[in-house]
Amino acid sequence: MKSTHRHTASAVAILALWMMGGSVFAQRPGAAPAQRGGVPNPDTPQILIATFQSSSPQLGVETGDELRSRIQGEHSAKDLYAVTKTNINNALVASGYRPDSALNASDLMELARITHGDYVIDGKVEKAGNGIHVTTRLLTKTGQQTLAQPLPDVEGKDAGDAAKTIERNISDALKAMPPYKLCIADLRAQKYDQAVTDARAEITAYAPSNLARVCLLQAYDQLKQTDSVISVANAILAKDSANMLALANLASAYSAKGNKDKAIETNLRIYRVDPTNTSVASSIVNDLAQSGAPDKALPIIDSLLAQNPGDANMLSTKWKLQLASKRYKEALVTADQLAKADTGAATLEFYTRNIGAAQSDSNPTKVLELAARGGQKFPKDISLQLLQAQGYAKAGQSQQALAAARKALEIDPKNTDAALLAMFAQNAMNQPDSAMATAQKAIAAGASKDQIAQTLLATAAPAVAHAQQTKARVDWEAALKAAQAVDALAPSQQSKFYIGVSSFQIGVSIMEDVQALAKTAPTKKDDKVAACTQAKAAEDIFATTSIAMPAGAAVDKNVAGQILGAVGQYGEYIGQVKKAFCPK
Repeated sequence: MKSTHRHTASAVAILALWMMGGSVFAQRPGAAPAQRGGVPNPDTPQILIATFQSSSPQLGVETGDELRSRIQGEHSAKDLYAVTKTNINNALVASGYRPDSALNASDLMELARITHGDYVIDGKVEKAGNGIHVTTRLLTKTGQQTLAQPLPDVEGKDAGDAAKTIERNISDALKAMPPYKLCIADLRAQKYDQAVTDARAEITAYAPSNLARVCLLQAYDQLKQTDSVISVANAILAKDSANMLALANLASAYSAKGNKDKAIETNLRIYRVDPTNTSVASSIVNDLAQSGAPDKALPIIDSLLAQNPGDANMLSTKWKLQLASKRYKEALVTADQLAKADTGAATLEFYTRNIGAAQSDSNPTKVLELAARGGQKFPKDISLQLLQAQGYAKAGQSQQALAAARKALEIDPKNTDAALLAMFAQNAMNQPDSAMATAQKAIAAGASKDQIAQTLLATAAPAVAHAQQTKARVDWEAALKAAQAVDALAPSQQSKFYIGVSSFQIGVSIMEDVQALAKTAPTKKDDKVAACTQAKAAEDIFATTSIAMPAGAAVDKNVAGQILGAVGQYGEYIGQVKKAFCPK
């Protein structure tokens, strides 16, 4: 990593160097001690003060140096030892960085560990007006946790002036450390009530102590005193808004009390403190999802996916949350990404849920696309074949609709929807005989006769309408044939009505011929024979009308009544014609 005045040193590089041998950080034999009181005792606490963060690198170096010098001047090496600048610089140079590098908090803690620092000053300094403004935190490590004690902000005319006040702030904070250490020891010994007493003693000794409150927080957590946990956690966060331990305990406490809104709010604060921590972010996403706040979880997922676009687990979570929040269009996009990242994710449920999303999004094209893809992968699932048939039918692609419907019928020959879709496609392609065959086969297999009858009527209805328009007997004969075919397979009041109307119109047409023949029959032998034959034909066809129309009257009572009345009148005339012209 290239060295600059202000950059983050690599803790890994520092650690690697330390593992190769820590002698580089040891004070040179015979070197004059930089601090009064000689060398520190083995149990003397040591404090690391490195370059402060600053937009002015030189100001950051000066402030760190002035504070270190102030500590060395105010404290004996037997009381509090400041890690020397020589050791700090050696460590940085040996790791490949410039001596004046400003480190972030985690790297400062790593540097303190290998230079034997018990405490660390994490500071930032900027010019302000005619002087400077300095913010500092006292960092220490307990177990694997880095804890921070914010110190009061300081205004000074220069680095030396500010260092005086900062040193006093540090001394005040360190005076409260003995009861804090007792509190930690009691926590480890599971003496939680005593830990509470210790923490309160520290707060009495040093009211701003966040470290004491952190120990108190952990004791209350172990004692299951939820309200106290919330109170102490908020007190910590008022001074240290990025304190992860306080945030985590606060979120848990709110969840325990059933306060979902506060738990969600706190989880989001955790994420904002450390958005790069994928394990923490993933946990927060799950908590937000389970708490019914998918909209708040989605931005976190997007940030995680920015770091790892192909994370199938996170894509799956995002897809499910988008579905839950009814973001159907976005969910369909994520689903495509998920299927590419993990082909195994494209299960039958995957297709079913996405088809539902596409339907809710009023996207028939996507429904058809998903049904087709799913149908290829799961050819035995009838629902996907039916969706394909339906989609193709709506798109006017009758051949494809028929193919999909037939696949569905292969899976379940008695499936009424499949039969209806096949018949619809066949009718659209002007294949009424094929539609009839499909209906016969489906009904024989156990499909709903009533539902199929309604579709079959769609075959007869256009024929009746066409005959009404042309008035041609041949068209009425075609309509009658269609209606009788439907009636033979699935009789209904409508099919009876169509039979009655069609047969009547055919009979009327025949009677027109009979009437014409009756005029010439007395003088023409052939016309006499024809009049007899046609009268009998009319009688037969009107018999069909008389049989069918009473049931058809349920469709249109007035029309049925008129037709049946006319049939009666025609019957009388037919009788006269037969008597006059038919052989005795």
